[in-house]
Amino acid sequence: MSWPSPAEEELLDTISFDEWLIEASTFMVNVQNDAMQNAGIFTDDVVIFRRGQKPKSGDIVIADVEGEWMMRYYQIEEERPVLYPANGNYSVVTPEELTVIGVIRSVIRRY
Repeated sequence: MSWPSPAEEELLDTISFDEWLIEASTFMVNVQNDAMQNAGIFTDDVVIFRRGQKPKSGDIVIADVEGEWMMRYYQIEEERPVLYPANGNYSVVTPEELTVIGVIRSVIRRY
C-alpha cells in the first residue's frame, strides 16, 4: 500500500491564521477553566479574541471583574452588564464594575 504525497492530494481544507490574526488588536489566550464548556470552549483550548470591540448581548467576552479575568456570555439587563457562564457549576456575575478585555472570535483545540 502506498500513501499519496501532499502534492498528489487536493488541499481544500487548509487554514491560514493570517485571516484570524490580521488585525493588531487580535490576541490569543489559553483557557484555564471549564466555565464555558457548554458553549464548546474547554480547558486548554486557545481562544482568539479582538480587543477594543464593543460587545453586544450574546457575545462571549473576556472581562476583567475586580482584577480577575473571566470568559462569559455578555448580556445587558436593566441597563447593567451581566456575565453568564456556560456551565451550571459557575454562578452568574452581575459586577458593579467591569472592563471588557475583548470579544471571542474563534476557538482552537489541540488533541
